[in-house]
Amino acid sequence: MKDISTFSKIYLAIKPIDFRKQANGLVAIIKETLESQPFEQKSLFVFVNRKKSSIRMIYWDFTGFALWSKLLEKDKFKWPKCSKEVKRALSHRQLKWLLQGVDIDRIKIHEPLHFEKTF
Repeated sequence: MKDISTFSKIYLAIKPIDFRKQANGLVAIIKETLESQPFEQKSLFVFVNRKKSSIRMIYWDFTGFALWSKLLEKDKFKWPKCSKEVKRALSHRQLKWLLQGVDIDRIKIHEPLHFEKTF
């Protein structure tokens, strides 16, 4: 798996999918359901199974699709609740948190403060 920071766009599919689908099935979901371009350079697409115990990430690496999976032995991923949206853009930090088991819907991040120098 490439370093997450190499991706300029990260899309999370909100609804769980059937993990019997392999790369071609995920590409079809990216096109039809997420209404995105699977061949878009530096884009990562993230999916979860119905039990929320496994995720798959897929991206185009210029010669084919690369598919990465993670299966949790005991726990479940804290996936965002189903909503009207079919996909959600994530930051690199949010994806790392999701992979670590953090509920990204409950995280409140302070906005950075910007001060002007007054001398």
